[in-house]
Amino acid sequence: NCVFYPLRTSYILSCYFTSRAQCHLGAGNYLPTNTDPCLCDHLIYTFAGMEHNMIKAYDRNDEKLYGEFQALKNQNSNLKTLLSIGGWNLGTQKFTTMVSTAEYPGSRGSPPQDKKRFTVLLQELMRAFEEEGKKTNRPRLLLTAAVSARKETIDSAYQIGAVLDYIHVMTYDFHGLWEHNVGENSPLYKGPSDQGSMIYYNVDYAMNYWKNNGAPAEKLLVGFPTFGPTFHLASSNTTVGAPARGPGPAGHFTRQTGFLAYYEICTFLKEGATQAWDNAQNVPYAYNQGVWVGYDNIKSFQAKTEWLKQNGFGRSCGMDLALDDFTGMFCGQGRNPLINTLKTCKAQPNPPPAVAPSQQPSGGTTGSGFCAGKQNGLFPDPTDKKKFYKCNQGQTNIQYCTAGQVFDDSCKCCTRSQ
Repeated sequence: NCVFYPLRTSYILSCYFTSRAQCHLGAGNYLPTNTDPCLCDHLIYTFAGMEHNMIKAYDRNDEKLYGEFQALKNQNSNLKTLLSIGGWNLGTQKFTTMVSTAEYPGSRGSPPQDKKRFTVLLQELMRAFEEEGKKTNRPRLLLTAAVSARKETIDSAYQIGAVLDYIHVMTYDFHGLWEHNVGENSPLYKGPSDQGSMIYYNVDYAMNYWKNNGAPAEKLLVGFPTFGPTFHLASSNTTVGAPARGPGPAGHFTRQTGFLAYYEICTFLKEGATQAWDNAQNVPYAYNQGVWVGYDNIKSFQAKTEWLKQNGFGRSCGMDLALDDFTGMFCGQGRNPLINTLKTCKAQPNPPPAVAPSQQPSGGTTGSGFCAGKQNGLFPDPTDKKKFYKCNQGQTNIQYCTAGQVFDDSCKCCTRSQ
C-alpha cells in the first residue's frame, strides 16, 4: 500500500514504462513488476502501434505486460495508467491514412493538413471519452499527447492546447548523434555559443513558447530525461560545442549507439570520466578517453524543478523509468534517484490536514453514504467545486481544497480556481 498526503497540490509526476526495456541485458532488464506503484501519479505504457486503423501491440509480450502494468493499480488505487500510441518508429503514413496520435503531425513527410486533422481527431476522442464516462458512471479517460519542444515543429504541427488534459513536452534530444558537435541533451537555458535556431533548443524557451502560444501552463508537463547522448570527440577540445566525429559507443545494457541510460552514465563516471558542470545551461557533462556525454543528474533535476515552480508550470514528466538507476546498484544514490528527486521536489513541506470523516446520518448534506457502491478513489462534489469525497472500502471522507483552489477531477487534485 502507498502512503499519501491527504490532499495533493496540482503538481503531478508522470512517468513512462517503455516496453523495449524488456530487451535490455542483465541488470538492465525492466518489466512492470520492477516498477514502484507509488513513485509516480501517472504511468504511461509506450508504445502501442496501429494496423488497419486499430490499436495493435508492438511486441509479442505486450499483451502479457499490459496485464502486469494494470495490476500496479491494485497496490495504488490513486495511480492512473495510460497507453501511448505511436512513437517515432510508427512513422507518419498510418497517421495520414487514419489521423491517429502522432508526435509530429505536419512534418516528417506528413502533409500540412494533418495539423488540422490531428486537432479534429483529438476533439472527437474527447467527445467519445465524455460519452463513455456518462454511460459507465466512471471518471472520463484522460487524453494526453507527447509533443515536440522544437520551435519549427511546434509552428507546423499543433493546434491542441484547448483539447488535451495534459501536454507532455519532450524537452530533451535537443542535441544528439545526428550533429557534428557535442551538445547537452536537455539544457535549461541557451548556451553562450548557441547561434541561429540553436538559441531555441532549451527547456526555458520551449516551455514558454508553448505557453505564449496559448497552451495553458497548468496542462504543460516538462520532460525530464533519464538518459544522455554520447559522442566521439574529434579533437582534444572537451567543452560544450566541441567538434564530434560521430556517436559514442553503445551502453552495455541498453546496446544503443550514441546513447547511455543514467545508470550506465554512473558506470562511465566511476571508470574515470571527468565530470563538469555547464553553468550557462545548468546541466552536467562528462568525458573520458575521447567519449563525451551530456546528461542530467540530481543537481540539474533540482534546478529544473525550482525553475518549473517559479514559472508556474507546476507539473513534470519523468522520462523512462527503466533508464534511471531502478535497482540502486550503479550510482550509489538509492533506487530511482532521478525520479525520486522529482517526487521529493513535488511534495508539500506542510500539507494541509485532512478533514475528518463525516459521521452524519445518511441523507444529510455532508455527503454521508456517497461512497456506497463506489470504487476506491477521489470524486468531485457536484454542488461545491472546492469539496470532494475520498472513498475507501465504501466509507465516505469529505475533504476540501485550500482557499483559492478547486477540485479538478481530471488529475484528482486541487488546482487554482480560474
